[in-house]
Amino acid sequence: MTSTFGAHLLTTAVEAGSRTALVFEDRTWTYAELDLAVRRTAARLDKYGVRKGDRVVMQGAARPEALITLFAVTRMGAVLVPLHPQVTEGELTVVCEETAPRAVVGGEGFPDGTGIRLTWDDLHVDDEPSAPVAGEPPTGSDIAVIAFTSGTSGRPKGVALTHDNLYWSMAGGLSRLPVGEDDTALVSTPLAHVAVLGGLPQYTWARRGTVILAPRFDPDLFIDLVLGHKVTCAFAVPAMSALLARHPRFGSGDLDSLRWILSGGSPAQTATREQFRARGIGVVNSYGLTETAAGVTYSAPDETSNSTGSPVPQVELRVVDAAGSTALAGSSGEICVRGPSVADAYWTAAGTVPVTDREGWFHTGDRGRFDAEGRLSVVGRLKDTIITGGENVDPAEVENALADLPGVVEVAVSGVPDPVWGEVVTAFLVTDSGTPTLDDIRRHLDGRLARHKWPRRLCVVPALPRGATGKLQRARLTTLLDN
Repeated sequence: MTSTFGAHLLTTAVEAGSRTALVFEDRTWTYAELDLAVRRTAARLDKYGVRKGDRVVMQGAARPEALITLFAVTRMGAVLVPLHPQVTEGELTVVCEETAPRAVVGGEGFPDGTGIRLTWDDLHVDDEPSAPVAGEPPTGSDIAVIAFTSGTSGRPKGVALTHDNLYWSMAGGLSRLPVGEDDTALVSTPLAHVAVLGGLPQYTWARRGTVILAPRFDPDLFIDLVLGHKVTCAFAVPAMSALLARHPRFGSGDLDSLRWILSGGSPAQTATREQFRARGIGVVNSYGLTETAAGVTYSAPDETSNSTGSPVPQVELRVVDAAGSTALAGSSGEICVRGPSVADAYWTAAGTVPVTDREGWFHTGDRGRFDAEGRLSVVGRLKDTIITGGENVDPAEVENALADLPGVVEVAVSGVPDPVWGEVVTAFLVTDSGTPTLDDIRRHLDGRLARHKWPRRLCVVPALPRGATGKLQRARLTTLLDN
């Protein structure tokens, strides 16, 4: 494999073009056909004036055209900015302000004057000539993707992932996951998820396997696709795994082809792992962030502990205590990551901001510990980001959106542990008149925030817990639920 993103697809198209690469509903693409679609889309983008280094914002709908656009944009040296399909107009505005895109693809609500607006039909024309795109091809150090993730300030941050970052992320996954050319992988998560950009689909294509793309996640549809296509592996955030394990068909259906599930976003709950193991299905826990271009640790499919496994060979991980010293095995501290898959910078309109310190370490803000065998367990977060259903939610962003809800005097948002979602977004409100309901909150947030950021629980309290200096004591919020 070369270190430019998508080179693995081109290699297989040349060497084994007749193999099945992608299936979506009733359509199938061989590797040669998928590569031709990528070349045609790149030619269309070139006609619309997209050049190397230009940003292309795309709403990450679960459709084959989005995957084809991902490969086309990055192959021609432009930069893809994928967005969650539930992104709001306000969030779109932030992304477009930061990236100044040359073109925007799919969806609605883009701010006026933002680049060339293109539909899927504009880009995907079956009889388009696949002429080579002019200009220099991308190199490993060129930015391939700007992936936005929630930040501590409440404003999303764009992580600038290079071709090298995505290549080494893929190499790390391939070193640990049992993926081969006979595997069929199921993907039913939004295509903006970093686990799709640098995760299981890419691992599968690098091994000449087949990817089944689902238009959405639904337990019945998931099981139907496993049965219909003899799926051998799949990616699922913990909420998806929990819903599957609780589904009536999970215990009775013939799922013998499914060998393992890759769990990303946060580790699968122990009870869920045990239910999958009882069906003979392994669960691979992984740890990674947008800044690391997906996973940097992977557990074995048959591992009985709930750790996220050991680091991939190309990456260094350490756990440091409050003094900055490496913590002993069994002691917790902040997880720090260094390696070629770690992004160098956040992209902003004012310029890039470093992701790592001077020695190349990315301080994740997550708290973890290593056991004696070198396996990492994530035990909490130093920062307050909520992970619900595998999606990151910044409490400050939700708090800002709720601050002007009528009757609200103070607001704090926290994640509360949940067996299905991992955590649920929970709003704690101090009010001066009336008691708002969850329906009131949802109506207030409709159009302001993506739905996965909406609170699922509400607690109205007389006062928020604060310290002597008046600083919010966020760790004490969940104790208010008991009262």
